Amino acid sequence: MAGLTALVLAAVLMPVMRSGRTAAERGAYDVQIFRDQLAELERDAAAGLIDQSAADAARNEISRRILSAEKSAQEARSDNATPGWVSTTALVAIPVLALVGYLNTGRPDLPDQPRAERMANAVEAGDMPAMIVKVEEHLAAYPNDAKGWIVLAPAYRRLGRYTDAAEAFRKGILFGKPDAALMTEYGETLVLIENGMITAKAREVFDGALALDPAFAKARFYRALADSQDGKTDEAEKRFKALLADAPADAPWRTAVERQLAELSPAGKGPALDADTVKNAEEMSATDRQQMIAGMVDRLAERLQGNGDDLDGWLRLINARMVLGQKDKASEALNSAREQFKANKDALAQLDVVSRRHNLKATQ
Repeated sequence: MAGLTALVLAAVLMPVMRSGRTAAERGAYDVQIFRDQLAELERDAAAGLIDQSAADAARNEISRRILSAEKSAQEARSDNATPGWVSTTALVAIPVLALVGYLNTGRPDLPDQPRAERMANAVEAGDMPAMIVKVEEHLAAYPNDAKGWIVLAPAYRRLGRYTDAAEAFRKGILFGKPDAALMTEYGETLVLIENGMITAKAREVFDGALALDPAFAKARFYRALADSQDGKTDEAEKRFKALLADAPADAPWRTAVERQLAELSPAGKGPALDADTVKNAEEMSATDRQQMIAGMVDRLAERLQGNGDDLDGWLRLINARMVLGQKDKASEALNSAREQFKANKDALAQLDVVSRRHNLKATQ
């Protein structure tokens, strides 16, 4: 291995050294040619074969070319001064360092493993990359093999190749018989691609899983989470509570559901409405109803400025601002509430939950 490395370095460095010498030799040759021309010019001028003014002009031009050629030859010699020792050092040092490094960190005692042998023993050896290659080669020959795609998809996902995994799940569903578990795995992979966000496509996949099995817990969880991310917190809360009610006492995912419910718990999504207000709102136009709600939110904000100890009111105000699309005002309310409850850890924790849900950032 060290010998081959030396040969490769020699093959790379020799042309560099040769090109430097060639340039210097060419420059010296040009200088000699111009000097011969100058000598011939002097002979012609002495013999009267060329007039003095023409001889002077030719002499100046040849002298200029001599100076230029000498300069080029000198630069070539300078450029070629270093590669001699540099190449020698490289030819010796690099193979030695490579060999020492390999003997220190490598495993020269391991036997060779031809590709065919590696492929044949991939499963027994737990060689995940080799197993993936085997399945990929199989699917290249049989692209409609649903079982092959279903085997390949989780392997891709374990390696963090989420886009490849999603495509494998899609083909497994396309060419096979989909079930709720497979559909949910596909949807979950789409969520991983988007760093935890549930897109419209992923929500559609979870809906498909629930159409096949309405009781499938994992699909129900993600479908509730989709509602939560879309701001449909009432629907999300209902879905999570129903899932928790159906969950066995020892279900490992109960904690995750309870955590989601805790994040949804703070005090509704806007200012409380009494029965008369709700009845009147039903008879209003959409514009009048929006104005009425905005007025109620503003009055809630004014009340909290005078009495800021109402945590429940602050939570309603922040949620109501977001419902109205007033994110800047929601951030202002969040900051005011944090200042009001800066010494209350429990209150700050609830405010942090609302902040994360609406992706609000403190401005102070």
